[in-house]
Amino acid sequence: MLCLGVTGGIGSGKSYVSRIFTALSIPVYEADTQTKLLYEHDAELKQGLILLLGAGIYRKGQLQRALMADRIFADRELLEQVNRLVHPVVMRDFADWREQQEAAYVILESAIILETPFASVADKMVTVSSPISLRIERLCHRDQSGVEDAQRRMERQWSDDMREKKSDFVICSDGKRPLLPQVLEVHQAMLEL
Repeated sequence: MLCLGVTGGIGSGKSYVSRIFTALSIPVYEADTQTKLLYEHDAELKQGLILLLGAGIYRKGQLQRALMADRIFADRELLEQVNRLVHPVVMRDFADWREQQEAAYVILESAIILETPFASVADKMVTVSSPISLRIERLCHRDQSGVEDAQRRMERQWSDDMREKKSDFVICSDGKRPLLPQVLEVHQAMLEL
């Protein structure tokens, strides 16, 4: 079964675009959502994170995400070690999920797909691009955060330019061009593969 990778920076609209694909009966694996579930329910991953980050990283069985983020984003090597633990578990979970699907193709949605081993599972890639000012506005509204916080989070990710160069399709989520015709064009191209 073919896989379409859907990526885009934070606040770009990739989750909204993925919901349109879902309405077209295309199954979507949301890597961020699934990873959060795996942090809580995958015993191997939990044990690995505890060994790497200490027992305090879980409190009453719940991963202390803010604490983990503070630690790994302050230490590049620690971030890479956590990624080496997390990525194989998520890839295995995606593979298991993919085998259970019955559709013309599936979607793997991830903001960082191009920066990880996940890129290898996608047959085609689409980047959802959006102007930075609109992304900041969306983030501030969605997360009730300030502009500086939104900019800091965006700086940790690849630029739209970098993602677009490695993508087969680009969907522009600028609030001006309708998304549905763009999604339908990608959908048709996937059906023709």
